[in-house]
Amino acid sequence: MTEARLSTGTRLPTGLSGQVLACSLTFAGLAGISLTGLSLLSFYNNRAADLEDKRLVLSHTEQLVSQIPELKRRYQERRASASSTHSLLSGQSDSEAAANLVQTVQALATQHQIEISSQETLPPHAVGHFRAISIRIALTGNWPAFVALLGDIDHAEPRLLVEDLEIQRARAVTETTRGHGSAVDATLSITGFRADLGTPAHTAPTH
Repeated sequence: MTEARLSTGTRLPTGLSGQVLACSLTFAGLAGISLTGLSLLSFYNNRAADLEDKRLVLSHTEQLVSQIPELKRRYQERRASASSTHSLLSGQSDSEAAANLVQTVQALATQHQIEISSQETLPPHAVGHFRAISIRIALTGNWPAFVALLGDIDHAEPRLLVEDLEIQRARAVTETTRGHGSAVDATLSITGFRADLGTPAHTAPTH
């Protein structure tokens, strides 16, 4: 078998053995190049996927930011129109809302033949995006009528809350309690709410 010599004196096989060795080295080189190429391709694909994800996130963020003015506008519209809903007192100021509250309570009391002896407007205060409008009233009536009044207040529109309720036997006979043995005197606070539209607070005059 003929053998080749390198300049360093190392002998390399020739003939069939040399061809096999050459093919093996060639395949090994190609495999190495292929693995390197696949690694680079995978790296670039992952990089491209990351960039696409970031682009989508940026696009969604820009869409959300662009919607902020419209969302603010809708919020302001709903807030401004809240005063027209049945759940809130009408009125552009605390004094107007308090006057409407007094009118509502007086109408309910008259309906049940209950006499209001005194009423006082309490200082309004903020509750979230609303203004709490309250009155303190003293009234006299027979017990069944008073119970019916409380029921109507509980189901009234606008929505009303009863607080600080005090009840005792009536001290004097009135036109509405004459002939009834279950007359009572009661004092209670009634609260309604109006939308806080930024109007300066003014209380209604005390009666």
